[in-house]
Amino acid sequence: MQDLRNVTIPSMEVAEMVEKKHSDLLKDIRRYAVQLGEGKIPSSDFFTESTYRNSQNRTMPCYMVTKKGCEFIAHKLTGQKGTEFTAKYINRFHEMEQELIIPNASEIPIGEIASYLKAIDRAAVRQNTPPYKIMEVFKMVSEQFGIRLPADLVKVPAYEQLTLDVATK
Repeated sequence: MQDLRNVTIPSMEVAEMVEKKHSDLLKDIRRYAVQLGEGKIPSSDFFTESTYRNSQNRTMPCYMVTKKGCEFIAHKLTGQKGTEFTAKYINRFHEMEQELIIPNASEIPIGEIASYLKAIDRAAVRQNTPPYKIMEVFKMVSEQFGIRLPADLVKVPAYEQLTLDVATK
């Protein structure tokens, strides 16, 4: 899995979020980088120089901004603008983190899912787990990967369904 600390967004996206011209944001980031350098703080923790191709196919400067970099920029903003940017970048990074944590089911080979279920089965059998409990886990895992199993696949034994009515006085 990719390290979540290395997730970045381009400065063009940040400029859009803060409703600022990209060229103005670049000036700000360059100033921040110089100030951080003077304090012997690596600016690469916040911003990394990069380039992109514009609509005229010209190579243009930009920065890749880390979550820390967005937090840094957010602290420079005040009022409504600062609040909105903070909410936008937090939502954006959460989206990207979820994409890294929860893989798209279509990207996982079915053989890997089968191997995973087989490993669960072996461990459950070694622990004398009842078969219906194993099937509950199989169904839950399968559904997470978009594999639908019949509703009646898991059959709980009748004795497990009994309840005791204990009157308390």
